[in-house]
Amino acid sequence: MIAFQPLKDYHVLITRGKGQADGLKASIEKNGGTPLLVPLLEFTLPEHIEEVQQRLEALHTYDWIILTSQNGVEYFFKLLGKQPITLPKIAVIGSKTEVALKRFGYEADFMPSEYVAEGFVSEFIPLLESGTRVLLAKGNLARSVIAEAINEAGSIGDEVIIYHTVLPASSEKELVHLIKNHAIDIITFTSSSTVNHFLQVIERHELGTYIDSIIIACIGPIAAKTAVRHGLSVDVCPDVYTTDAMVADIIHFIMTRNTKGGTLQ
Repeated sequence: MIAFQPLKDYHVLITRGKGQADGLKASIEKNGGTPLLVPLLEFTLPEHIEEVQQRLEALHTYDWIILTSQNGVEYFFKLLGKQPITLPKIAVIGSKTEVALKRFGYEADFMPSEYVAEGFVSEFIPLLESGTRVLLAKGNLARSVIAEAINEAGSIGDEVIIYHTVLPASSEKELVHLIKNHAIDIITFTSSSTVNHFLQVIERHELGTYIDSIIIACIGPIAAKTAVRHGLSVDVCPDVYTTDAMVADIIHFIMTRNTKGGTLQ
């Protein structure tokens, strides 16, 4: 059978961190595209681990812990180590975070229907009583929307930074090379952090004029707002915040707005 490959002839930049790009890479390849893996995120342990571990040792004083990402789950259990501990109720944002949690043998007690902080808050806050103690374990670049909303509602929302997000040094050189050689047709952003790190490279090397014709796709509204705020024109932002939905919307955009690609193999 002849397969229709709508992304044939398209080179798609994947900016998410190593170990998290497999699903997006497979989806691009399945549709005939060429994935370009240049991770603009790298994750490290926080500098003041002792302070973080002190907070985690007090987990028994909390009613809930919130894990907002796959990285949050990984670093949370890495910092916990193998010490036996009874965890409070666990809330997660997103199905991928839930899957990561299950790998460690735990089930989520709450997951919102909308995978952004604002959606989480609207569904989670009604579950809390005055004085309920909640610990939000997050990365250094994550917003404070959730903790602020919990505190405003009369509960106690504390935060602990369990990992840091940095720009990998090796990726900057590779990204500059690809952009200068016009080797990228589509850029995919899966977080505001990937947008910010991308733009840092663009500004540092004065490559603004090189990206005007590149299709830009963001996985959700937060990344899209960050991109627009910095002057990027976002072409694709799916209603469902998953990589599969993003690829499907990229294909729809290409088929309705462009003539390149979409060939038979």
